[in-house]
Amino acid sequence: MWGRATETQKSNPRIVDNKAVEIIDQLDYDFSTITENLNELLITGWVARCIHIDRAVKQFIEKYPEATIINIGCGLDTTFDRIDNGKIMFYELDFPKVVELRKFFLSRHRKA
Repeated sequence: MWGRATETQKSNPRIVDNKAVEIIDQLDYDFSTITENLNELLITGWVARCIHIDRAVKQFIEKYPEATIINIGCGLDTTFDRIDNGKIMFYELDFPKVVELRKFFLSRHRKA
């Protein structure tokens, strides 16, 4: 999430994830240790993986517009916000404490 938010805030981002930026802005956490221990190649890998997954899921949804998609171990992932076509069923599964964090940060942004 931090990687997507950081990429989004660049002048020419390869991926835009405004939900990740919103969440990062709400967190009371010092992300400087992350920036000190990462290099641009690793961040590029995160971004490339995200782009690849979004494209693959969008292609699947084009073929099956009313698909059911399950994101296992979703953490604070925001894929749904980037790929939703308004018809898919999208389940996000994780440990109970993670689900509580998701509810706090994401449920108020999601449509009912």
